[in-house]
Amino acid sequence: MKDVKLLLVEDDPLLGESLHQALDRKGYQTRWVTSGAEALASVCDESFDLLLQDVRLPDANGLDILGEILKAQPRCNALVMTGQATVEMAVRAMKLGAFDFITKPFPVDVLLLKLERLLEFRSLEKQLALLSASSTACSSIVTRSPAMRAVLDIVAISAASEAGILLMGESGTGKELLAESIHAGSARSSGPLVKVNCAAIPETLIEAELFGVEKGAYTGADRSRPGYLEAARGGTLFLDEAGELSPAVQAKLLRVLEERRSTRIGSITPHDLDFRLVCATNRDLASMVASGRFRADLYYRINTISIRVPALRERREDIPLLVAHFIECHGRKQGKKIQLTPDALDALLHLGYPGNVRELSNIIEHLSLLFAGQTIHERDLPIISAVDPHLGTQFEKFTIGMPLRTAVAAFEKRYIMRVLSAAGGQKGRAAEILGISRKALWEKLREDTPADGM
Repeated sequence: MKDVKLLLVEDDPLLGESLHQALDRKGYQTRWVTSGAEALASVCDESFDLLLQDVRLPDANGLDILGEILKAQPRCNALVMTGQATVEMAVRAMKLGAFDFITKPFPVDVLLLKLERLLEFRSLEKQLALLSASSTACSSIVTRSPAMRAVLDIVAISAASEAGILLMGESGTGKELLAESIHAGSARSSGPLVKVNCAAIPETLIEAELFGVEKGAYTGADRSRPGYLEAARGGTLFLDEAGELSPAVQAKLLRVLEERRSTRIGSITPHDLDFRLVCATNRDLASMVASGRFRADLYYRINTISIRVPALRERREDIPLLVAHFIECHGRKQGKKIQLTPDALDALLHLGYPGNVRELSNIIEHLSLLFAGQTIHERDLPIISAVDPHLGTQFEKFTIGMPLRTAVAAFEKRYIMRVLSAAGGQKGRAAEILGISRKALWEKLREDTPADGM
């Protein structure tokens, strides 16, 4: 922590001294002040990475000081302390730019953990900027995982060859992005990259789509048209979900790969082909070969180089970086970026992700739509289930096991805070949206005063 400069604003001498010593032991470069005036003077003298501030100050409104400090140093990350946490105070602190909230009294270890997680999460923005320096596209591959870096090394080496490549892995792991990288790194990069999702084309049409059709070949064939194999001339043909090909199409594709020529349906004239083949599948083709559901000779033809793409649960160290990446991408679409508290990020780190990276992208997209420009807390995550039940089921662990009354109260609390935040902290407007009186809302807020951080 020796490079991390922290401004501690706390007027209680006992607590201030205790925190100062604890922060020094952890290696933070800590400057401790006891008033708003001293805090403002400090940010004029030097820059800080972190701000740890009490909202109760002897000479000024702590939230006003917070706003002034973050206005002067927008890159500083603030953690707010208070002994009297209210929903209204939390909403205002977050709108001013505070990253997290902790309620007194608190164990020093809990505070230090929050600071460490805050630093780790915020450092991801720098890593993301470095990874994205060469490209602004949201389709770029983002990773710091050794397993995924090994995959990228194989991709870089094999891209220069003409060998057939088989990408294996679960749906949503990024096989299509890797196929794009293979094409971009090959001698055929100036040619077309033709993508075919074999699972999305009906079995009755896949042959015509791949090999092409001559006019009059069958009813409805009113013109001649080339298939995907011809369209990929000079470039790369990417067959996604190749394990879904029927036995008849497998046999015809094998012949084409051996002869490098194909004949359109309804024609006797063959066409020369010139493409590099990359296939992908989420199925176990070796087992399908053993059971007779996939041709062994075709399997070995497309499997000159095989690359297994790890599932997201096998590269969890990538989740924070991917979260930051998708926040940037979806924030660009919405015009406003969301921000996640460390608790929310920690919750995302522990999901199962059966849909892998694609599922994580969808979660961040939903949050970006629902909470555009706002700070997301762990308690906000279950609201996704109201939009997409499939995604929302992963967040059930936050409530399952509670008595029904407790679960309903927890949902009501989250919803009230969501509405209050959307109303900019205006209780009258929030009460109107909720369909209750201002007095009823005030009573609910008093009941729902949080026990720890907002």
